[in-house]
Amino acid sequence: MKNTQIVRPPESRALKSGKVVLMPGEEVGEHVTTAREEVIIVLRGEAAVVKNGKYHRVVEGEAHYIKEGVSHNVKNLSDAPVEYVYVVSIFPQ
Repeated sequence: MKNTQIVRPPESRALKSGKVVLMPGEEVGEHVTTAREEVIIVLRGEAAVVKNGKYHRVVEGEAHYIKEGVSHNVKNLSDAPVEYVYVVSIFPQ
């Protein structure tokens, strides 16, 4: 997995963003974005976004929203690389 940061604090006050490349069979790993919302935008390929155990197919040109506090993972179940951008809001503490 390759993760390239686009923007994050202190550069940005309320956003964190990056570009991820997942090779076939790779995954980000299940995690929860506490006090954050997230949008995933697939640039190339087909991703499986798994939220609370339910699979959502997200293909090139599509976006997927993840609510605050939801357990999720992004997987590449295809034979080709997947590239996507994530944008995460950071709620004030």
